[in-house]
Amino acid sequence: MKNIAVFFGGKSVEHDISIITAMQAMKALPKSKYKVLPIYIKSDGTFVTGKNLNSPQTFLNFNKFAKNVRAVSFEFGKGNVVLSKNGKIKEKIKIDCALLCNHGHGGEDGALQGLLELAEIAYTSSSLVSSALCMDKVLTKIMLKSAHIKTPAYVHFNIDEYKAKKVEILSEIKEKIKLPCIIKPASLGSSVGISICEDGAKLESLIEESFVYDDKIIVEQFVENAREFCCAVVKIGDKMFSSTVKEVGKSKIYTFTDKYISAKEEKGKVAKELDGKITKLAKQAYGALLCDGVVRVDFLYDQKDNIMYVNELNSIPGSLAYNLFSLPFADLLTSLIEEGIERYKKKKNLIYSFNSEAIQKYIDMEDHVKYKMS
Repeated sequence: MKNIAVFFGGKSVEHDISIITAMQAMKALPKSKYKVLPIYIKSDGTFVTGKNLNSPQTFLNFNKFAKNVRAVSFEFGKGNVVLSKNGKIKEKIKIDCALLCNHGHGGEDGALQGLLELAEIAYTSSSLVSSALCMDKVLTKIMLKSAHIKTPAYVHFNIDEYKAKKVEILSEIKEKIKLPCIIKPASLGSSVGISICEDGAKLESLIEESFVYDDKIIVEQFVENAREFCCAVVKIGDKMFSSTVKEVGKSKIYTFTDKYISAKEEKGKVAKELDGKITKLAKQAYGALLCDGVVRVDFLYDQKDNIMYVNELNSIPGSLAYNLFSLPFADLLTSLIEEGIERYKKKKNLIYSFNSEAIQKYIDMEDHVKYKMS
C-alpha cells in the first residue's frame, strides 16, 4: 500500500476552496490502494497533520476541533516527512506521492513543487516551471502568444511602475484596451480581486483595489457578449486526454460566488464544431505551457468575430476538475498519482553530478598564491 500525502490549505485567498478539493479527493481515494496522510498548510504557512483532518467540520474552528495535531517537516533528499509534537520527533513516514490540492499562492505557483523536489517526493501537478507560468497570467499570455494561440489583448504593470507612471498607464489602458475592461491581480485564481471597469472615472480606484491582492496587475480586453467555456486536459504517458467541454452560465464576469457559492448554471450541449475547436486548443495550450497532471483551460468565445480565445490555465483546478470527466473520481486520482510517480522515476534517472578537477585546481591556485606571497 502506497503512502499518499494530500496537501491542502495554504497562505492563499483560495485557502477554503483548497480544503473542499482535499475533502473531495480524500473521500474518493481508493482505500485498498493508498494510505492517506493529510497535510494541512495553515493560513500562517505552517504545515501540520492530525487525526481528523479528513473531516470538513474540523476546519470550521481548527484550533477547537483538530485532534492529535503534529507539526510536519521534511527530511530533504530522502522522501520522508517528519511528524513532531512539542519539538520531539514522533514519526517519519516515507511518502510515495504527494496529491496536491492547493490553489493559489504557495501551492499552485511552483513554490510547493520546488519544496517537494528538494525533499525527493513525487507529486501530481505540473512542474515548478509550468506551475509558475500558469499562475502568472502575464507569463501565461506570453507563452500562449508564442504558440500562436489567441488570447485577449492586455497590458500589465507592477505597483512600482504604476506609482511612477500612473498617468501614462491609465492612458495606455484607455487607448489600447479601451473600456469596458477587465482588471485582475496577475497571480490569483478563483476570480478573487477581479472587477470590470465600464466607467473611466472608476478605473484608478478599481486598479488600486486589485493591488490589495497582488503587486502585479493585468488589464484585459473585455470581450462583449462572450460565451465562456472550460475544458480539462490530463496526460497519461505521452498522450493527452480532454474532458467534456462545459459552457459556463454567467452575467458579465464569472465571480467567486458564481463558482463556489451559488448554484452553478450549466448550458446545453456544446455544438460539435465548437467542441472540437475547444478540445484541440485545450491540448495545444496544455503543451505550450509544459503542463502535467490535470489542468483546466478556460475559454472566451467572441461570437461576433468568431474568435476563440484561451483566457487562463488552472494547473490545480478546483475539485481537480473531476466533474468535467466521465470517469469516476477515484480513477482520475489513481491516474494522477501513478503518473506523478512515473515522472519522478524518470527524473531520478537523470545525472545530477559531474566529477571535475575544479576544486583541486582552485586549491592548487590558492596554494600557489600563498607560496608567492611568502
